[in-house]
Amino acid sequence: MKKPLLTVLSWFAFAITAHANDDVLYRSSVIVTGDREETRVPAIPEGFALAAQKLTGNPDVVHNPTFASLATGAPAMVWSYTYHDRMFGRPIHDEQGTRDRPFDLTFQFDRKRMDHAMALLGERPWLGARPKLALVVEVTDMARRYVLAADGVHGSDLRASFEDASARFAIPIIFAKEADLSALVLENVDAIPDESLARLKSRLGADEILVGHLDWETKEPGWHAAWRLPLGTEDKRWEIAGVNFDAAFRNAIGGAAKRMRPAK
Repeated sequence: MKKPLLTVLSWFAFAITAHANDDVLYRSSVIVTGDREETRVPAIPEGFALAAQKLTGNPDVVHNPTFASLATGAPAMVWSYTYHDRMFGRPIHDEQGTRDRPFDLTFQFDRKRMDHAMALLGERPWLGARPKLALVVEVTDMARRYVLAADGVHGSDLRASFEDASARFAIPIIFAKEADLSALVLENVDAIPDESLARLKSRLGADEILVGHLDWETKEPGWHAAWRLPLGTEDKRWEIAGVNFDAAFRNAIGGAAKRMRPAK
């Protein structure tokens, strides 16, 4: 029995759209100086590592003993690349040429070759829509204590850093507004009942919720971060210390991705 032409075309359009949406999982960006081969080629293994972490949802994939040998062959996996001048709109100084300007170098890796490389690592691509992650993060710095909120006065740089980590692992994130957070009576984020967290997750339209602390430690020095995914069959926890907040948030989103991804 033949399928109606409209049905076939609809399926084809859906398949093309789904494929296009997955393309971002095979893409990564690194910062290089100048738009030339001598800086582009050495950046490919780093781009490959970032793409592998995003594609699998596993930040630890780079520690696989086989990874280093695969990274040396990464140039053959690059399907295309583009540059974006990070100083676009600013005139070049007399003492500065384009070779000295910073660029975002974006690699698009070949799907089949990347999938094959991931299989050699015992991994598989995590395709399709990723779960949306709500964040309840308490911050204690040298001046104050607060909870990151979408409309909060404090923490705009932290929110931007979280967004960078979100893009790095292709995990959408959601910050609650101050009104939603104040309704939880936040004496301590660890004291929030799971029932209240579940209601907040539902209200924000999230699939999971991440609860965490970010504390400045003068002895280490650096940030100490503790994270957990409290809802579900088990309370999953991890932490990192002695890092800047960019690294702390990469640890948060990467750790959540690793624990949320489908079982092999």
